[in-house]
Amino acid sequence: MLILRSGMACLLLGVIIGCFFYHRTEPLASYLLHQQMMDQSLQRIMYDLNKENIRAHLKAYTSKQRLAGTEEVKELVRLISQQWRDNGLDKVMVTPYDVLLSYPNISNPNKGDLVYVNYGRLEDFQYLKYNLSIDLTNKIVIARYGKMYRGDKVLNAQHFNCSGIILYRDPADCNLGKLEDSYPNSWWMPDTGVQQGSIGTDGDFLTPLYPAKDYAHRLDMNKVVKIKIPCQPISYGDALHFLRELGGVDAPEEWQGNLPMRYKIGSGFSNKSKKVRLTVNNYLKVETVENVIGIITGNVEPDRYVLLGNHHDAWAFGAIDPLSGTAALTEITRVIGNMKREGIRPRRTIIFCTWGGEEVGLLGSTEWVEEYMKVLYERAVAYINVDYAVDYIDTLVAGTSPLLHDPLYHAAKMVPNPDPTSSYKTLYDIWNKVTPGNGTGEPSVYYSLGASSDMATFYQRAGVPSVDMWYTFDRKRWDLLSFPLYHSAYETFHMYETFIDPSFNYTLGLARLWGVMSWKIADETVFSFDVRRYAKAISDFLKLLKIQYGTEWRKHNINIAALEFASMNLTTAAQKFHEHVQMIDRENPLTVRMANDKMIQLERAFIDPEGLPGRPFYKHVMFAPSKFDSYKDNTFPGIVDAMYEIQYNNANIWDELKQQVYVSTYTIQSAANTLDPIGFQ
Repeated sequence: MLILRSGMACLLLGVIIGCFFYHRTEPLASYLLHQQMMDQSLQRIMYDLNKENIRAHLKAYTSKQRLAGTEEVKELVRLISQQWRDNGLDKVMVTPYDVLLSYPNISNPNKGDLVYVNYGRLEDFQYLKYNLSIDLTNKIVIARYGKMYRGDKVLNAQHFNCSGIILYRDPADCNLGKLEDSYPNSWWMPDTGVQQGSIGTDGDFLTPLYPAKDYAHRLDMNKVVKIKIPCQPISYGDALHFLRELGGVDAPEEWQGNLPMRYKIGSGFSNKSKKVRLTVNNYLKVETVENVIGIITGNVEPDRYVLLGNHHDAWAFGAIDPLSGTAALTEITRVIGNMKREGIRPRRTIIFCTWGGEEVGLLGSTEWVEEYMKVLYERAVAYINVDYAVDYIDTLVAGTSPLLHDPLYHAAKMVPNPDPTSSYKTLYDIWNKVTPGNGTGEPSVYYSLGASSDMATFYQRAGVPSVDMWYTFDRKRWDLLSFPLYHSAYETFHMYETFIDPSFNYTLGLARLWGVMSWKIADETVFSFDVRRYAKAISDFLKLLKIQYGTEWRKHNINIAALEFASMNLTTAAQKFHEHVQMIDRENPLTVRMANDKMIQLERAFIDPEGLPGRPFYKHVMFAPSKFDSYKDNTFPGIVDAMYEIQYNNANIWDELKQQVYVSTYTIQSAANTLDPIGFQ
């Protein structure tokens, strides 16, 4: 009997040990049931979205011009917020911020000789100064839109002591057909079209890094507005009148555009008695911009958020940018609101956001993130941005954190090809056909998200994994920075319905991708984030840095051995963590939460509270906009910006470069530590 009891005790002890230490590798019934229910929800979202509803929303939203801060855009806010309430969201809020905006007025004109500066890049100004010995002081320069962010063109002109800058979009960048065959006969820009745009990206000038609430302390606007010279956009028809009068030498061949003339540099006109007088009709005023925030509360983890974002202000009617995206977002709220009414909720909270004041400096999203920074930093899972849905129908384009590659690809494989006549069955298939990745077997995505839309503050300051995506034209067909009628008064409903997406199949396809990806992240038990992609991206970009700068670094004793070692540590940690995730018990809420939190915190690990050198608004050490072009994406931005200064400005900042190598090394090693079970290596 004693032997038997001992045996039973050992057996019981083994069962207890097994209960505590056995890692389930096979899905249990409840987990499989949840997967089945999630798949049904994804199909529901896919096929309940209605393109005719999207069409109707877009027609209504574009019935008036929607300039930030005006009564017309406030009217749109009231319409959207009521629609979202009617669609059954748990909560809908309008969040106002009092921000500095620019409005029409009359100012004192600036006068000077005119100089053509091509695209207004740093190298263009340097060519004029150092190769042609042109003194740009007090000159008014005229530059083409394109190749870089417009605001950095203005800063370049200011840096070279110009008294003003005129921007125009050359036919080479907006009309590749016949000049006479333009809108309303095609989607090409006519000679009367003017591209408008902001020259700021950092939120409200008067309350930097803090929300522009009614209780805010505001700085003196004369001390914080960094643009000190006037900037005026004009049409290429108006630009022709100035450019054909220029004297001086011929511009280089690569500076020649598509206007019917030979481009010259200046300075000044061939008739020396003529000057340019530049008058900019703007004044500054504190005005209110409003966001609409809608919430569907999660039923298991309500304190974890997946956010969908788009903006609703436009430079005119905004049929493409942004209201095609706004119309799609409202239709997504209808479908998910109906599901909520039937008792179907995601595991985590979904937050729908439509931002005010995006076009005038990313104001609404920046101020909202600043207000809720502490909450978002701890709880936000992902931010999925659609600045606009469709500007052409060739292919999807997406920029994403490496963490969100797989959720994006998974969703794209579920969405039918918007072209029902194609032999490529899914959106993923046609995307991979038109824009394949470089030898990866997957569609091309870009890693760094830039600062061109509302994902910037989420990604750069809160460390929230983000995506920006839209349907567009194949760049191999037309090498354009943006669609031809971008930010012009011709972005109308008629233009969208006639030349962009007459069937609305592609707008629907983008809405499906947006809704499916968001719900999947919000509802899956364990995130389908593959941390190994982050490690591989860093390793690959580090190799490219060595190829590009290695020779110069060796000359100046720049040692990156520790940086390479940190990258290898991250690769090892990512592989171990990936294997661990495959083994966890998906029915244990604690182990699930721990694994998911590590994935979210990996992105946060790349946020440096001090920010990049001279740029406190940009804190992501791995991916950030270039210091010299906010549209350009940099990897290892602190290192790359320092090398740019050294190479183009002859700056002796090798010690700063060493500091950035050190910061990058520390940050990557810290990221590896976040994936460790304990956190210390």
